[in-house]
Amino acid sequence: MLDTPATDSTPAPTKGPLCVDLDGTLVATDTLAESFITLLKTAPWKLFAALAAWMGGRPKLKRFVVRNAPVDPVTLPYRAEVLDEMRRAREDGRQVLLITASDQGTADAIAGHIDLFDEAIGSDGENNLKADRKAEYLVSRFGAGGFQYVGDSPADLPVWKAANEAIMVCPSPSTRRAAERSVATVRVLSERPSKWKAVAKELRPHQWAKNVLLFVPLYFSHEYTDLSLVLAAVVAFLSFSFCASSIYVLNDLIDLPLDRQHRSKRKRPLAAGTLSIPGGVALSVASLALALTLATTLVNPTFVLVLLGYVVLTTAYTFVLKQKIIVDVLTLASLFTYRVFAGSVAVEVSLSPWLLAFSIFFFTSLAFVKRYAELIQIKGDPTQSLKGRNYLPADMPIIAAAGPAAGLLAVLVFALYINSPMMLMYYPRPEALWGICLILMYWIMRVWFLAARDQMHDDPVLFAVKDKISLAAGVLVVLCLLFARYA
Repeated sequence: MLDTPATDSTPAPTKGPLCVDLDGTLVATDTLAESFITLLKTAPWKLFAALAAWMGGRPKLKRFVVRNAPVDPVTLPYRAEVLDEMRRAREDGRQVLLITASDQGTADAIAGHIDLFDEAIGSDGENNLKADRKAEYLVSRFGAGGFQYVGDSPADLPVWKAANEAIMVCPSPSTRRAAERSVATVRVLSERPSKWKAVAKELRPHQWAKNVLLFVPLYFSHEYTDLSLVLAAVVAFLSFSFCASSIYVLNDLIDLPLDRQHRSKRKRPLAAGTLSIPGGVALSVASLALALTLATTLVNPTFVLVLLGYVVLTTAYTFVLKQKIIVDVLTLASLFTYRVFAGSVAVEVSLSPWLLAFSIFFFTSLAFVKRYAELIQIKGDPTQSLKGRNYLPADMPIIAAAGPAAGLLAVLVFALYINSPMMLMYYPRPEALWGICLILMYWIMRVWFLAARDQMHDDPVLFAVKDKISLAAGVLVVLCLLFARYA
């Protein structure tokens, strides 16, 4: 079996029309799954009607979902290699057809947006144009071997067998082997990316740096010599991290159209199509199950309740709160502070009100940085709203005032804490802690200066993990604490 393109000596007309599949082929996603997510997000009460339509067959479900939550063709992740193949066919004077098991409404919307198709054929609400049925349709129109077909999945094998050339897009190894055994001419346009690499990237392990906050209560309780508490904190860290990753995946599923219009978020596996929507759902469920298992078996029952509370709060943020001005920022700050609270529950120590006050002000400042960094990308149009958020570029002066002020209030809280009587119980040299105030003021103001110059990543925590000066500042803070404690 051949694994190379047909030679240029083959006359273009003998190849027949180029027939292109949609889901997984032209676009690196499943349009029905995307429409279904949109339906759940915008009209969840229609879920039961969708289930009723499903009882009438998959074509009826597709028609119901597409009519109630049509996919936006502008935001879909189109495969450049397939578009190039279509353009070459057009230059050769050949017909280019979109033929898909997706509903006809979706096919028409895609064809209207791409403007490279001579015809678009999809399922009609009664018949599912897939596999053998699609092959029969094409053979009835162009004859056996009278067309080329571009596809990606095992369902395309009957169509490839009926075509004069099987053109494959990101096929699995098993699909590729099956095609090579049964089709005379096979050409692979692009290889399938690593699924495990996409899974690891989607979990966002770099964001787990935020969960180091779970260790803060253990340190400030000065019980870090108790190995059982250290072990509990480590397991709580892992449990909370997998729980957070589960919510990250859920958030990416809900925000697919918006993420694809963002300069950095469009590279995320779900938005880019390197991880499928069903794969994302499975990953979110598995991560949450692992988090709850660790919390239940190795931490304590109260921590499990705290973990579930985090799920409720973050889910509310994903669906509702992040669209509310100011509320979204306060929620983000609360989620950081919640990590500190979770750490105290995990090791069963009381939480200092000083630590809570510092956390809420400090992380409010970082949350405002995140919004400011997003707004600065659209500041050229003062009427344009931040997609998925209720902010305008005109809000930037207010954010630029409130954000640094919140950060400096955190420094003030820490300064007052240094002067509290209880400090002498744990720190023989509390004057060394004043160095931390200077470091915090420097770091907070530097972050805001960089944000104003559009040099800040939209996530300040990710920025801090990668930034050498931020890491050096963190080392200096630790040295100040150690000197005050042990010098």
